[in-house]
Amino acid sequence: MPLVLIAALYIVGHVVSIRRYFKTKYKPNLYFGITFIFWALAAVFGVLVASATFINNLPLATLFYRSSTTSGVLGFVFLNMFAISMAKPDEKMRGIWIAFVSFVAITFIVWAFDPTVAGVIGGTTEFTLTSMYKAPYGLPLVESILALVTVMAIYPTCLFFRVAKNTKDRIIKIKSLLIGIGISIGTIAYAIEITDAVSYLYMPIYRPMILVGTVIIFFGYLMPRQIERILVGRAHVSEELVRSFVEEFFYPVAPTLRTQPHAFSKTLGLDHQQIVGRKILFEFDPASHYEKAIQDFATEALANLEPMVIFTRRGSDIHLSLSEQKAMKFFCLTQQVSVPKEFSENEMLLPSGNTSLMLDVFDKTLKAHPQGVINVVFDSLSDMVLSVGFEKTYHFTRYAVEMLASPRTTILFLLNRSAHDPKVASSLRGLFSNQIFFSEKGMQSLKWPKAEITEVKMGENIP
Repeated sequence: MPLVLIAALYIVGHVVSIRRYFKTKYKPNLYFGITFIFWALAAVFGVLVASATFINNLPLATLFYRSSTTSGVLGFVFLNMFAISMAKPDEKMRGIWIAFVSFVAITFIVWAFDPTVAGVIGGTTEFTLTSMYKAPYGLPLVESILALVTVMAIYPTCLFFRVAKNTKDRIIKIKSLLIGIGISIGTIAYAIEITDAVSYLYMPIYRPMILVGTVIIFFGYLMPRQIERILVGRAHVSEELVRSFVEEFFYPVAPTLRTQPHAFSKTLGLDHQQIVGRKILFEFDPASHYEKAIQDFATEALANLEPMVIFTRRGSDIHLSLSEQKAMKFFCLTQQVSVPKEFSENEMLLPSGNTSLMLDVFDKTLKAHPQGVINVVFDSLSDMVLSVGFEKTYHFTRYAVEMLASPRTTILFLLNRSAHDPKVASSLRGLFSNQIFFSEKGMQSLKWPKAEITEVKMGENIP
């Protein structure tokens, strides 16, 4: 029964995580979902071991045991990827080779050496391997698997405990502690399960502990937002927090950037002053390299010594192409926080579903820089429609355009033209007097008052 519950919980976690990934493209969701599907398979194979035991087919039970162990241990490889992407999102998967080598070593042991039946309990055959301290005596295979599983689990556990120790965000601290504790409990019980390191007579104790560890990990990462709100209270943005984050805008600007004061505006046949203060709906074809146009918009802002603020997801095309520019400020929208969290010197995490909070950030950003022009990119209205629905997105956009009506604020609201019903796209267009479209052919003006504009391809110079 515990294995059935474990499999069901893992499958639910997989479905929820993968759905979140396709909505947000947030890599930890992907790795978490893959981890859970491999662990679900391990539990399913465990149930099949019981089925093979019931029909008294030892070779089939042995095959299912080996398959269960292989799948479960492979899940630990993706668990390491999940932990790295959560705790060290700016780093590549350094060190993942340790978990992968451990996986290969355990898989080799399980498939190269014949497991021994330790006994049958609860209708399930329990297997073990040779050991130096317990029967059947021989090569220290049990000890080797225990050590290798520990190696695979200790790194992600330490990463989450370190995050819990260093963060000042209460909800991040709680969730990181829960995940770390869940991994510790589940790993210990799982290592005993696959090696019979402790007598199989204790299976009714250690197998349910796998379920306990699973529930803790599941709850830690996929904690319902209602519970998060109870734990942290009403989310709001401290004016001082945003001011301290955005006030240090100016870094040395590269000479190459200083020579491109019209990098974006020239693609519309204009100069920089002719786009200042515009609230622009930037529709794009997702098959095009639209991020190049956003790079030009950012380059133009920096070349004119104007602050640049970008709202986007970590890992988005825009984030990947511009994140190395320390002169820009990123408000990264994510489902993994319920309150604002300063992530680095130029990145702050914001809850993606809280539109009121985003409007509050717009307001605080304007107050933090009361003089001069501010440039903003909001990526994207399409993601928001998928996340919170059209109605909330429409009201958010309307209020944002009104709030940012100042002639010193230039802003691009991105919209994926092919992602919406025509009525949805038309309603959002109605909020903007300035509309442009970027496709594989280049930039094209759809609506631009008081300007004579012709279509100009990216990279063309203004005569």
